[in-house]
Amino acid sequence: MSAYRDARRGNREKLLSNMQQRIDLNDVAVFNRVAAAGSFSAAARELDMPRATVSRIVARLEAALGAQLLYRTTRRVVLTELGRSFHEAASEGLGLVRAAGEAVMAARAEPSGLLRVSAPINFGTMLLIPWIAEFLDAHPKVRISLRLADEPIDPLAEGLDLAILTGPQPDSSHLSRRLAASSLILVASPAYLARRGVPEGMDSVVDHDFVLFSSDRESEKWSLDGPEGRAEITVSGRIHVRGPHAELRAALCGLGIALLPAAVTAPYIAAGELVQVLPDYGRRGGTVTAVYPANRHQPAALRAFLDFLVAQTAGRESAQPSLRTG
Repeated sequence: MSAYRDARRGNREKLLSNMQQRIDLNDVAVFNRVAAAGSFSAAARELDMPRATVSRIVARLEAALGAQLLYRTTRRVVLTELGRSFHEAASEGLGLVRAAGEAVMAARAEPSGLLRVSAPINFGTMLLIPWIAEFLDAHPKVRISLRLADEPIDPLAEGLDLAILTGPQPDSSHLSRRLAASSLILVASPAYLARRGVPEGMDSVVDHDFVLFSSDRESEKWSLDGPEGRAEITVSGRIHVRGPHAELRAALCGLGIALLPAAVTAPYIAAGELVQVLPDYGRRGGTVTAVYPANRHQPAALRAFLDFLVAQTAGRESAQPSLRTG
């Protein structure tokens, strides 16, 4: 019995191989056009081919398959049961082949055209714009329209190609790529620390100036993550500013200890212009994410920009100081 089954299987595989060698995808495409049009004449007009040629191609396909796919009448054609099944499966297969071809051609295309991008204001001004300058230098046929806004943005509703978000995604149907974590750390300039000393623990914060950011009072409450979880502390300072860019400048000028994104402060710490203080304390944020509509075929410019952003943020994240909370 085993030899008999093997022989039958071998015959089936040989028959299938021979059939696949005889089937031409162009013939399948012509048959599908006839099936959709309902007649040889209509399909011939759409294909700009002689009716006799269309009829001959379909007959050749039927011979290769060893099955009748169409009932012919003088005016129209009707799908047989096998023809209907073949038409449905072939339509799906041809669609996949067409999509694969389009994807390959798109992948080979040189990035070009306009990209509409949005980002939070501070992320955009402090990090994204310098990166865009580098990207555009490498891709001279790409243009970027950048919108900076802190309110939640739906890329599809706003007609954007890509939105960089630091909060939740607006719609699960969008595609996304993680760019970086967004934790905040405490930093100060070497000049400030030389003048006021390095804080040894949270008990000593009352002796230090902080760069305040929410009010014009002399002190404010901050929530920080630490070894024991989240805790509230009261900090004071002689300056308050709005936004990380201003906070960064204040810290660089020695005006106090600031709470800033680790990704933003990393190059200044590496250059010795800032020092991370109280590394066990800070604030764990969310994730910086690139969100874009779930189109089947992404423009070459968008794919190139996404890959560029991932590379930029990965390099920066691996070099940035960490927040040592559990």
